Amino acid sequence: MVNFFEHQQQARRNTGLLVLLFFLAFGLIIAAVTLVVAFIAGAVQTDGNGGYQLSIQPFLWVSLAVGGGILLVMLIKWLQLKAGGKVIAEYLGGELVSPDTQDAVERRVLNVVEEMAIAANMPVPAVYILPHESNINAFAAGYDTRDAVIGLTRGSVETFSREQLQGVVAHEFSHILNGDMRLNIRLIAALAGILAVAHLGRILLYSGGRSRGRNNKNALPLVGIGLLIVGGIGVLFGNLIKAAVSRQREFLADAAAVQFTRNPGGLSGALKQIGARQHGSRLVSKNADEAAHLFFGEALKHWFGMMATHPPLEKRIKRIEPHWNGRFPEPRKARSRSEQEHVAAQPKPSALNKLALLALPAMLLEQAHSPQQAPKLVHDLVLSELLGEPNEALKGLNPAQQLALVELAVPALRQASEAQRLNLLKDLQEMAQSQDLFHWGLYQLLARQLLPKGKFKDTLDNQKALDVTVTALERADAGQDVDRVALGKALNTCRGWAPKAKETLIQKWLETVRKDNVVSPAERQLVAILCACIEVPIPDEMLQ
Repeated sequence: MVNFFEHQQQARRNTGLLVLLFFLAFGLIIAAVTLVVAFIAGAVQTDGNGGYQLSIQPFLWVSLAVGGGILLVMLIKWLQLKAGGKVIAEYLGGELVSPDTQDAVERRVLNVVEEMAIAANMPVPAVYILPHESNINAFAAGYDTRDAVIGLTRGSVETFSREQLQGVVAHEFSHILNGDMRLNIRLIAALAGILAVAHLGRILLYSGGRSRGRNNKNALPLVGIGLLIVGGIGVLFGNLIKAAVSRQREFLADAAAVQFTRNPGGLSGALKQIGARQHGSRLVSKNADEAAHLFFGEALKHWFGMMATHPPLEKRIKRIEPHWNGRFPEPRKARSRSEQEHVAAQPKPSALNKLALLALPAMLLEQAHSPQQAPKLVHDLVLSELLGEPNEALKGLNPAQQLALVELAVPALRQASEAQRLNLLKDLQEMAQSQDLFHWGLYQLLARQLLPKGKFKDTLDNQKALDVTVTALERADAGQDVDRVALGKALNTCRGWAPKAKETLIQKWLETVRKDNVVSPAERQLVAILCACIEVPIPDEMLQ
């Protein structure tokens, strides 16, 4: 599987300079707006000899007001997006797909998303469909795995073949795993602050429209013109930098998706379908401009290549399929919702489809998808043995199957009533210390997905956190007690580490379980659950 740690670190290096340029442009905009306003407000005056004098105090006040105003707009926009991916999906007109949907096309999409989530060792994200978008596109949004969503246009879900859909969903999962989503949301907030300058300029310009007369000394229209010019230039350069950042991440996500699926034909086929259509991946949503950099394909038409948020289709396809002849195929027709579609919607065993290979009973899958039944299923899965109330349907499930069921149940648990969720987590928390480390880890995974982030703010220093996790693996393998409180704090700490630090941590874990030259199934599952808690994919060798 792709080395996500290396890709994350590479992405940080490639975009670091661009982000620095963005903040430099932001500072210059504040300075330019301040000079315009200060000059018209009288903070800059002529000295009678052809020079200028700067009155420091008014200049400082104007500077603080301008900078504070822009930052306030950015903060408001950030707070609007704070709830995560679902806010952006709904802002773009998306509709949530219920985990227990019986619609054949929607079920097919959920099956593919679940496959990718299980293969990536992460909880299944919520899925949204943009019903009014007939062209092909997709996006991932959110801050981390707990609020991540994957969205697809109606054109995508109705026309992609299964392997093309896998390629696109893998591309979006790459954005999640490479940490792109948080940066994308911050870019939306930052651009909103810069755009506010131009909006204010337009308002001030029109404010002088009714003030007519020879003695009119209203300076606001002059300020408006200045703000419009500076704001317009700022938006232009802000969008140029945003587009450059996005293009870097798209190449990275394409490469990661190909390695993730091990099937370059799926992703290149999806890109070719965009090229085969007259309007390709264009969106009609009025809010598409703000979120254009989130999408799989170019969401807007740009006459100026440097404004494009994505590399040219031909270049993306050539990187995946070097010997491509440059011709686009005939567009695929929309898929029908027939009985054949119901059959096609079912997972089929393959090298990638770990979900199908797990052979989970259909009845348990149905319960995991149901907001009404998922809380009881997870309760029984984690606690029934301890409480002496065995659930016959769960008997014989191995740890890999249990972990998969928990990851599959997360979307349904999010839609369950608050009382059901809180009661479930309360029961799990009360019994967690009495469970084996694997089932304690299942509780940790669920709590980190369903409880506010503030519940996991207790941390340790970095070296101690690493030592605690390694010691926990050693003691668990020897059948000894583990300090669960310390381990929980260690996971809180490690979750926030940089990619290279997480890679070092995973290597330490692997060295620990390989010490006796035998990696037991129990050790594999412990590493898997710890990886899930700190939001990293499970290493390839642990998948055997």
